[in-house]
Amino acid sequence: MAEAFLEEIYKEAALVCRLRQAAEYAKIHDELHMIAICNAVFQPLCGICKAYLQQDREKGMALWAAVQMLVQIDNDLVKRGDVIEEQILPLLKEKRKLCGGDISVENEEGDYLFESSASGFLTLKDLRQDKYIHSASDPMWEAFKLAEYIFSPEKKEYTVWGLGLGYLIYQLYHISDGTVRIHVFEKDARMVEYAKHYGVLDWIPEDRLDLVLCSNPDSFLKSAAKKDMGFYVFLPEIYREEPDLRRKLEDVYMQFATPKKLQKDNELNYWNNHRSGCHAVSELCFFGKQDFIIVAAGPSLDDNLEFLRENQGKKTIIAVGTVFRKLLEKQVIPDMIAVLNPQERTYKQIEGLEDKKVPMLLAVTAYWKFAANYQGDKYLVPLAGMHEERESEEAWVIGGTVTHLAIEAAVRFGARRIYLVGVDLAYPKGISHAEGLMDRTEKNTEDMLPVEGVGGLPVYADTMFILYRKWIEAKIALTPDITYYNMSRVGARIAGTQETGFMGE
Repeated sequence: MAEAFLEEIYKEAALVCRLRQAAEYAKIHDELHMIAICNAVFQPLCGICKAYLQQDREKGMALWAAVQMLVQIDNDLVKRGDVIEEQILPLLKEKRKLCGGDISVENEEGDYLFESSASGFLTLKDLRQDKYIHSASDPMWEAFKLAEYIFSPEKKEYTVWGLGLGYLIYQLYHISDGTVRIHVFEKDARMVEYAKHYGVLDWIPEDRLDLVLCSNPDSFLKSAAKKDMGFYVFLPEIYREEPDLRRKLEDVYMQFATPKKLQKDNELNYWNNHRSGCHAVSELCFFGKQDFIIVAAGPSLDDNLEFLRENQGKKTIIAVGTVFRKLLEKQVIPDMIAVLNPQERTYKQIEGLEDKKVPMLLAVTAYWKFAANYQGDKYLVPLAGMHEERESEEAWVIGGTVTHLAIEAAVRFGARRIYLVGVDLAYPKGISHAEGLMDRTEKNTEDMLPVEGVGGLPVYADTMFILYRKWIEAKIALTPDITYYNMSRVGARIAGTQETGFMGE
């Protein structure tokens, strides 16, 4: 258990967290779960009222009256939630202030600071990075929301890199009702002791928890790759890692977080796109075409505009939606545009161009207005992992970038040579996109990772670009019969491609 002086503080803080859950259930009219929590916390609340009366009789009586009101309210779930949020929780917060004696202590090594959060649970600050590991307001509530976001009942086990004070691990245990075994990989042995003595690690039964001390993430990575294994990287703990280790862990985090963050968008788009009347992608073909140009949005696109103009009609040009407007302005008409992003903001790529007749290759989760409004022929691409069991055609396996979608299309359409234009996957001179594109920005590359560039000189890339490059390199490795040309002179080196100043036949 936590240190004895924390036990009563933590009991009240945990009660506050439960009450916040009850108020959330009230907002979504979930009476069953709200009443279950209210029944469970009634007796502990009565005990707190008695203690409060001895500290501040007026506020203790007010809390008792609010608790009685909560119990007596009948058939008004909204009012119950309001009583919790507007009366009970503020009074409990006042009681917490009366206790005083907040903690603010550095560890012996001077690299971590233990502090009392507003809820009473201790938070932890990394003094080297000047970052909080947990919320300074309510670490347990923060962990509950994160666990709610992470957890899926489909998973039999969970593996997590980074322990902190154990709040997230406890909430994963709690939200699963103890049905999953949780594997925790932690680099710092001190953190395990902190989580036991000042956190909530000991609130988890030993048979549900597997602690592994290790400095190398390979075991964690193998664990995360297992079937039926949920995984998560606890980001606040990885910022002090060496660049290579941090990059590996950020890559794993992005594999989870990117689709998770877009899940609601993907679902909305999926169903609307299927109702839009798009053609099946199997109806689209390019007989006899063996040379393909993939046009992405990197800065080196500007160096290859003449190459594109010279090869119109000679090679099949598949452009990502981001560059569609720019290509038309430069008198380059692609044979196809590819669209993948599920977010509304990307519709600006074709806004005002809806009357164009260039065929559109549309991922099934792409933002729905592309399919609804674009007047050219649209071909819908089913994606692996997105209701593929109900699709009549083979689902495509696509990484997180539209460039990968375009490359996959070229491969499936019989390409023997693929020219990559604007596929920089880095920030040459800190620039993100070609001139005139909606997302063109200048980045500070100081915090980025150096990667090998075209010609061998280093360029700088963020974790996302590095991950995109790995996806593309994996596709290239799987298609050895195709020759790939990297037309960039300023971007990242892409394994499996020929780097060339080639500007025509």
